Amino acid sequence: MFDRIAPTYDLLNRLLSFGFDRRWRASAIRAGEPRPGQRWLDVAAGSGDMAIAGLREQPGARWFAADPSRELFAVLGKRTPPDLSVPRALARAEALPFRDASFDGVTVAFGVRNFADTAAGLGELARVVRPGGRLIVLEFHPSARGRWGAHPLVTFYLERVLPRVGALVSGAPRAYRYLADSSRGFLTVERMAVELKRAGFSRVQWRPLFPGSVMLTRAVKGG
Repeated sequence: MFDRIAPTYDLLNRLLSFGFDRRWRASAIRAGEPRPGQRWLDVAAGSGDMAIAGLREQPGARWFAADPSRELFAVLGKRTPPDLSVPRALARAEALPFRDASFDGVTVAFGVRNFADTAAGLGELARVVRPGGRLIVLEFHPSARGRWGAHPLVTFYLERVLPRVGALVSGAPRAYRYLADSSRGFLTVERMAVELKRAGFSRVQWRPLFPGSVMLTRAVKGG
């Protein structure tokens, strides 16, 4: 599915979020506080927005990318500036090809809901990050009632407008219907915190970046 929408993936990210997705990623990087010499991994990296933003925010840190989509990685290769480097691993979150404690931090932007096995994927994130390292997650989370939140405009946009615009631009209507359906059926942020603690993370904190939908979650490995 992601291979099919790769040519219009970045355009639709900007269009459907009204450009806020860049601001959300910048907030995620600041929350992670990458430092010179550290190694960071972006999982479900797609076309590399988070990794490239991380390199620009803290040039002294090294960023790696993991994603199962060859076509999105092809886009990443084309859009990576010549002076930057993002080593890539074609891999699912549930089977990352890295040694234990390989990274100082891990990020996932709007990708946890796409894990085939959420618990296994979160377990892998915990495995590859060092003790005391950080996990930063951007994700759509429904409320406890399975809706987007209290504001009816948010629900209307994500359930009616987003799938139609996505289908019109990408020519892949099922992909953008999937975006709305998978987000609505995903874990609440409170349940996400429980799953993160089971995987081996602690000090789980979250805050909304957009009312009723986008949440930024920060957790620490162990301790």
